[in-house]
Amino acid sequence: MEAIVRTDKMVIRLLLLSILISSLILTKPQIAHCNENDGISLKVLTINLLFSEVIYRETRLGIIADFVKAEKEAREPVDIILLQEVVGGSLSGTMNSALDLKKKLAFRGLEYDLSYRLANGLPGLLTVGNAILSRYKILWTISKTLPFVTEEPFDGFEIPLRRKVMMSRIKIPGFGKINVYNTHLCAFCDPEERFEQTEVLLDFIETVEKFIWGKNPIILGGDFNIDLNIAENLETYKLITGKNFVDTYATIHDCCTNTDNDCINCCCEEDNYDGCTFTVPGNPYAINPFTREPELPQRIDYLFRKGKRIETWESTIIFNSDDTDPTWVSDHSGVLTKIGLD
Repeated sequence: MEAIVRTDKMVIRLLLLSILISSLILTKPQIAHCNENDGISLKVLTINLLFSEVIYRETRLGIIADFVKAEKEAREPVDIILLQEVVGGSLSGTMNSALDLKKKLAFRGLEYDLSYRLANGLPGLLTVGNAILSRYKILWTISKTLPFVTEEPFDGFEIPLRRKVMMSRIKIPGFGKINVYNTHLCAFCDPEERFEQTEVLLDFIETVEKFIWGKNPIILGGDFNIDLNIAENLETYKLITGKNFVDTYATIHDCCTNTDNDCINCCCEEDNYDGCTFTVPGNPYAINPFTREPELPQRIDYLFRKGKRIETWESTIIFNSDDTDPTWVSDHSGVLTKIGLD
């Protein structure tokens, strides 16, 4: 009888061990994807979601989710998504538009970690903030409020707005940890005020990096509202690149690669506005929400990289045409950069 009991216990232990091993195999962390030379790479997307458009928001988020799914099926998954103008509250018709996108991705079989930071508004009524979605584990997130600015979208109408920078520390299987910063600088403000916000932004990055052990690769992206068609904005751009941040799109496409006054702009009619990220011609959302006037094409959304173990492989502008699928998702287009990690 005792022998039978011992045998039964052994069988149960073997079954439990088998289940445990199967579970570990099924939940094995996904290694960051590689190129043909077996180098690890990340694809990073930044997109401003246009907080004020409510009617077609579900459709617009669905287009983004469909694009991400198609990239995954093509074995080119989008690893990290930086979002600006994430809206929430009863007046917006949603609790949180970043959470909505996360759910749409999950419905398509794509699981992402989400980290969000409020920038403006009244919780429960109307809020606007920034978010980071990651295929890989977000270890922790911190943020900092940038210098307060009263923005003036048109003469005589002023709006006091807070702007923020957030940082998520992300663990990349097969590589290590990286620090990803996401920001949204003031729009309807004086270039000097944007310059001051950028100074605080860069000081925050420097302070954070000093307190984290090792030399961490850095990704910095978002809506910077730095239009290099305006000469006064060049100093802000130079401030960033002067800290060894590399403009990923500009270096791949050989534009804005120097920071002198003869900088070759990445957004111009001669190049069919290919490098523009805001109000590209034909964009149905390219209307100023306050004046209802058409906006001029600009390049104001950027993805920068910094560090010795990080390089740019590819960089494109997406969601910028009616001629391809996907199409428009915002008054902004997205910057999609493939980054190599050594």
